[in-house]
Amino acid sequence: MKGCFKRSHEAFDGNNPELAQQLSLRGETHRDNMERFNKAASTKIFQENNQRFTGSNTIDLHRLFISEAKLHFDDAVQEVRDSGESLLNVIVGKGNHSKNNVAKIKREIQEYGKSLGLGVAVNPLNDGRLVVNLNPS
Repeated sequence: MKGCFKRSHEAFDGNNPELAQQLSLRGETHRDNMERFNKAASTKIFQENNQRFTGSNTIDLHRLFISEAKLHFDDAVQEVRDSGESLLNVIVGKGNHSKNNVAKIKREIQEYGKSLGLGVAVNPLNDGRLVVNLNPS
């Protein structure tokens, strides 16, 4: 993908706009395919992690990128709201499998949830889980 865009710029600078256009379109196709495959992988990972939680107010965001975790978090918040519940349990992990054992998803979901006006607290029995209150006082 990056190679196509680089060669496209080189072709454009070399006064070959037809080749530049062709390479640019090829690069866009590669980028679109990459995004489609990444989304499919994210969806599959989320589905596998959450099979055991179907019908509950718990989601597991392990093994996702932060941007993907936020999208699934948004969907889960809406589903919990639609069901009339007010609490969402979010498994974010303790960071044991992250670089320097830093729980990146945990921190990001805490901040993101608070920015949405939600009450977010670490589960006192398991610091790899968050309890999200959709109707904080």
